[in-house]
Amino acid sequence: MRKLLVFLPLTFVLTGCPGGNPAPHPRSTFIDGNNLCFSVDRNDVLNYYTIESSKGKGYAIIAAKEKLKLSYPGSCINIKWDYGYSYAINYGLNGQKYIHEFFIDNNGRLTNLGGL
Repeated sequence: MRKLLVFLPLTFVLTGCPGGNPAPHPRSTFIDGNNLCFSVDRNDVLNYYTIESSKGKGYAIIAAKEKLKLSYPGSCINIKWDYGYSYAINYGLNGQKYIHEFFIDNNGRLTNLGGL
């Protein structure tokens, strides 16, 4: 009984809590005006994307597509950026998850956030 009282808590401490999915890796996208490219490498395959904006309360999804198999230049999209807001682009490229976070000031200048 005494061994069980020691062994059981030790088991919980060593196993820890189960984690969720791994966090996406920071990676830049290519933005030129309203043109957004997830990669300019023709070998990269875009799997999905979600673009969120801080306009309004919290973050709101402004564009999203799933189940894609697009390569450059087909993986580029046009998007209207509103100045003075932050954006987060979550996307899958070659089966890997990435995120690009940035702020566009009122003059249209982009500043990378999130470790880029």
